[in-house]
Amino acid sequence: MHMFLTYVVVTFVVTLRQAMLISCDSQKRHDKSCENGVCFREEDQGPCKPVDDEPRLFRWDPIKIGHTRELKLETGRKFKMITLASKPPLFEIPDFLRGSECKHIINLANSVGLRGSDLHLDKDLDQRKEFLRGHASGRAGDFANWDKNRDGSIRRDEVIEFAESYKFLYLDPMEVDDMIIKLNLTEFDDDYVTLQEFSTLPTAAMDEYMNDIKEKHPAHRERFSQQAWLLQGKTADDVLKRLRKRVAKLTRLSDRIVRGGEPLQVVKYEANGHYNAHYDSQYQANMSHVKCCHLDLSLLPNCRVCRYATILYYLNDVEDGGETAFPVVDKPKFDKKAYIESMSEDKFNLMQYCYDGNLVVAPKRGKAILWYNHFVDEETGWMGEMDEYALHGGCGLWSGVKWIANNWITSADARWAHYKSDHDV
Repeated sequence: MHMFLTYVVVTFVVTLRQAMLISCDSQKRHDKSCENGVCFREEDQGPCKPVDDEPRLFRWDPIKIGHTRELKLETGRKFKMITLASKPPLFEIPDFLRGSECKHIINLANSVGLRGSDLHLDKDLDQRKEFLRGHASGRAGDFANWDKNRDGSIRRDEVIEFAESYKFLYLDPMEVDDMIIKLNLTEFDDDYVTLQEFSTLPTAAMDEYMNDIKEKHPAHRERFSQQAWLLQGKTADDVLKRLRKRVAKLTRLSDRIVRGGEPLQVVKYEANGHYNAHYDSQYQANMSHVKCCHLDLSLLPNCRVCRYATILYYLNDVEDGGETAFPVVDKPKFDKKAYIESMSEDKFNLMQYCYDGNLVVAPKRGKAILWYNHFVDEETGWMGEMDEYALHGGCGLWSGVKWIANNWITSADARWAHYKSDHDV
């Protein structure tokens, strides 16, 4: 009798446990958050293993600003991950890189060779502009657009105002003087231009000169820096291989996805170095039929950029400036089109408006910041539409040198998810 009761109890416990497991498996199959790789049991537990064993995308829950996690990413080392923003999820990881690793990456970039984006004004600018006499056909050809204070004359400070109002170009007085000399604007000989003198003022040449400055001058162009690319695959050295493993544990993404990421981009900024506000990735809407660039490099530039997440490393301490700005993070509502149309100033210009945004991150050697450029598609678990809150850029560097590195984690939407990345070598 005793043995029979023992058998019944054991059988009941085993059956109950099996039923609970079946229930758990069933829940996993129908819980989209779990299928997407986000564990629904404990927010810090990390990704669940999908039922079909396919690697899906994981996206850390920000919880709230200031929330701190302790992560074990390497044997004997613990790392803190601090939430800086919720839209998009944005995290800071202090001391993610050792000082020796930062120095090693800088040395590798120098040995590979840095390529500059520092285009300068054409040396033959004077000669080219000499052919542009007469008035511009647009706003620059209207005296009233220059005469801001309506006193019947145009002074140097009004040239600065014109450039700012109509071109989002922020000239200083020395740059205005330089333009007057280069274009031989004799109308400014007595420091102002009257309405009568305006008839001979070559505003077409001035207009194109300003366009050239905005496009090519280091302080005014969209971006001013130097870059190098370091391979992180099988041919990489031990430091980069170890860093990639650390990244995989930080992001909780599969080896296949992390291996498919782009080479490490190392960037050097010097005086006036900056990168105006931009997105690291591209919209999926109306482009889902186009293959992601990392899946087939031969398609460049006729493909779309699919950078699911960005990990930015600060490789040195900076003397002055060089912050990373996130102008619109955590805004209650944000519509990019409306944001642009409502601008009376170029808020994308981080030489001028670095501190006007919602969040500014100061560089510090070894620190990393992680954010997501895309949502996760709830139906498939793969990459969804781009998150417009991920607008960011590098503020102006006022002194010293700034070194950073960008580690882009690429992915694809469900349609292209099973293609192997060309970077996975």
